[in-house]
Amino acid sequence: MATQDNNEFRLAVRDIAYHATFLPNPYDRVRCSEWVRKLAGLRDDDLEIAKLRNEYIQFLRIQVRNRFLHGPFTNPPPESDNMCPLAEHLGNMLAKQIPYLPRSGPIAPMLSHQSPDGRAFVSVQQIAGGGVLCYMAVSPDGLNQF
Repeated sequence: MATQDNNEFRLAVRDIAYHATFLPNPYDRVRCSEWVRKLAGLRDDDLEIAKLRNEYIQFLRIQVRNRFLHGPFTNPPPESDNMCPLAEHLGNMLAKQIPYLPRSGPIAPMLSHQSPDGRAFVSVQQIAGGGVLCYMAVSPDGLNQF
């Protein structure tokens, strides 16, 4: 399983390397490089860390392909290797910008599963107050292809 995550990471880095040259702002290109270097430096033998870095690299990949960095990638990556999950990081960024929103705590999915053929992904998370949030993505070409 970790091999699949490592392959996904390498493909994303290759895609980012190609598309980063089209970022219009030279500072964005430097920031992108810093983030890729940081994420590539994280351990790849731990499944949870591999999933964490893939969350960040796929989000960066989407932004680089659209030639605009925002969110966590407008700042340098954290110095420590203890990075919080992307959803928690984004929630806390929103809470800083909108004072009446509460800060996010650790977010752990109750269920997270990708189909063996890579064409479907399901994640279920608990919502405070007793609800659940379900997310499902399906692609005929496989989710690792974008």
